[in-house]
Amino acid sequence: MEGKTHAIGGICLGVAAQSYYITDQLDAPELIVFYGACLFGGLLPDICHPGSWTGRRAKALSKGISRFFGHRTITHSILFIILVYWLTSSFTFQYDHLIQTGLLVGIVSHIVLDAMTVRGIQLFYPIPLRVRFPLYLKTASKGEGLISSCLIILTIIMVYNKVLS
Repeated sequence: MEGKTHAIGGICLGVAAQSYYITDQLDAPELIVFYGACLFGGLLPDICHPGSWTGRRAKALSKGISRFFGHRTITHSILFIILVYWLTSSFTFQYDHLIQTGLLVGIVSHIVLDAMTVRGIQLFYPIPLRVRFPLYLKTASKGEGLISSCLIILTIIMVYNKVLS
């Protein structure tokens, strides 16, 4: 999937998480932090691709990860989710829990979306087993555009319902 689809996916799953998982009422700064973390988490797994939005902003790290692990391997796996959870568990500052939750939500959305592509992902890395949905699509195709549009509509519906409740 393309970066814009991953960004939309991170926000969409963030809205769902806020609606159904986060029980506290969030104020404006907390909402900005949480959705910023969802957005960044939605883009973070592509750090393994030097041409991605994240890869272009952290070139040296991206090239190193790409050379050592390859694309859609460790950063698209359960191991990566555990690693990010472990690293963010040591955060001890304001909004630390919101950042951790937002990052993880975004990463999960990214992994699910990339599992919908022809290439799939190595969800159980280092086991070299590719995982993909039975119905899959090509990156940057009309199918991806449809997925992006559905995510936008779903996000709008969830926000609308949240505002009315």
